[in-house]
Amino acid sequence: MKLLKLKIETNEGFRSLQKGFEINFHTLADAKAMGQFRPFCFAGLNGSGKSNVLEALANIFYHLEVCVARYLPESIRDPKNFQRNKCTPDAFTLEYLIPEKDTKPDKIEQFIKVTISKKEAEEPRMTIQLYPFDETTAINEIPLLPIKGSEQSAPGKSFLPDHIIGYSSGENEILSLPFIKSRLIHLDEYRQAARDNHNNFEESENSLIYIDNNMSQAVLLACLLFETEETLAPLRQVDNTGILGLRSFRMHINLHNFDPIDEQKSIPIHWLIEHNQLAKLKKCATSWFLDQKAQTLWLDFYVNEATKTAFKAHFHSGLECFQFFRLLYELNNHFVDDDSKREVYRSKGVYTDGKLPIGNPRQDFFHFLDFYITKEIRGTREQKDLLLRSFSDGEHQFIHTMGICLLLQNKRSILLLDEPETHFNPSWRARFIKILNDSITASASKEMSDSAHNVHFLKDILLTSHSPFIISDCLPDNVVLFEKDGKGETTAKKVSESENAFNTYGTSVEFILDKLFNYRQSIGDLSFSELGGIDFSNLDSPEKVEREKQKLRKLGESFEKDMVLARLNRILLDQKDA
Repeated sequence: MKLLKLKIETNEGFRSLQKGFEINFHTLADAKAMGQFRPFCFAGLNGSGKSNVLEALANIFYHLEVCVARYLPESIRDPKNFQRNKCTPDAFTLEYLIPEKDTKPDKIEQFIKVTISKKEAEEPRMTIQLYPFDETTAINEIPLLPIKGSEQSAPGKSFLPDHIIGYSSGENEILSLPFIKSRLIHLDEYRQAARDNHNNFEESENSLIYIDNNMSQAVLLACLLFETEETLAPLRQVDNTGILGLRSFRMHINLHNFDPIDEQKSIPIHWLIEHNQLAKLKKCATSWFLDQKAQTLWLDFYVNEATKTAFKAHFHSGLECFQFFRLLYELNNHFVDDDSKREVYRSKGVYTDGKLPIGNPRQDFFHFLDFYITKEIRGTREQKDLLLRSFSDGEHQFIHTMGICLLLQNKRSILLLDEPETHFNPSWRARFIKILNDSITASASKEMSDSAHNVHFLKDILLTSHSPFIISDCLPDNVVLFEKDGKGETTAKKVSESENAFNTYGTSVEFILDKLFNYRQSIGDLSFSELGGIDFSNLDSPEKVEREKQKLRKLGESFEKDMVLARLNRILLDQKDA
């Protein structure tokens, strides 16, 4: 799918985005670009509003997903927890192109234009239009309310993304909030299904997935069990992570019960999955043990080709396996009380930390133990089995982003990545966009002809970044500069359309720092202050000039230092000539 436009129309705006704020993404006039790898990079100073666009999109899609859901637990049906006519932002227009579900588009003619509009205090409306998206084709409204008595989602569900992926390298709680709400909805949906003896419980309808540290373990595990040597190549490169494979892991499941509801009998948490997914896990395990006294299930996996074959036979795809691990992690919130849930459901941000209690290992329903990864040590040919938790923050961050791209394969998806390169070293930042491209291209099904072209038609990537390396690998039509104007309002302009337009793609980092961030130095401010501290008007003797040159010896090589030395040498020559 491909985003076209987002406009904020609520009177109070959204965060730092004022009423009337508009950001344009792809254009219908450039259909060729949509079939290429062109992530949008939001650049700008801190506080300029970059992340607010990601947050607005996450909130909007959360609201739409709840509106179209065929089944909602009682907790979210409480009008104080969710109202169809109230969203944050409460008035907006969103336009995008999307193909029909489970199709393999290779040209724009196969897309449908979707427009979602919401006025303040009114329910959102969805309309669709076929190619060529002009007055020659009809505009049809699609219901966002499930048909009464039907067990199907609302018709509008078919025109929403299959997955909305959120990731933030920092503590951007506003971005994570709609994803946390989605997790709680899924938890309550599961709990009510267990209470009501619904044996046919399926994975959550809600398509929002937030990739945090726990989910990164599930992402990596699913990738290493299901992906091929070819698709794992971006992860395996020594200069990236050096990951060669999965050696072994243990799953620890505490067979807790849900707290009783309305004085009913307590229900085992694992009841709905015991004879399906848990049975499958036991068939894949090297060994397993049930401690009846402690009510704990242990499953050990020594990973070889037979293990991978078993997982592929029982779970079919890496995404299906990941979705099951995702459910297990969501069940860790089983002890969260109703008051805490209500506080999260009713929250509009900005601060959510501490509103959900964090369980200890005994309270958790599930966690991984002894997760060993075979890795080639950089600078040597030595291979070691290392615990995943010993990996650096940057390596985990790398796994988050690249792994989920592999799992999504041919799903219609939007990735909302808030500063995904924060923990990367400069080398990884320089190659991040290329590896992202490699991962998405590798995820394409081998069944699809011209798969690289098709898979890029299905995905849109929005990322915020301050890194000139990232910006240098993005085209000027896809680098959006966020600034505050004279009225303090946020503007978002593509670099190609700005007053100081220039080609960002392949441009040196120094030039980007100058043009976009108004930073005209190639060295840090502390060292630069030593260069700026020289009083040239007081250098009236060769001895004083030489003393200043001696002071500069502690500074490394830089263009700025060379300029100062050149000026000192000219002064010295003039003094000798005199």
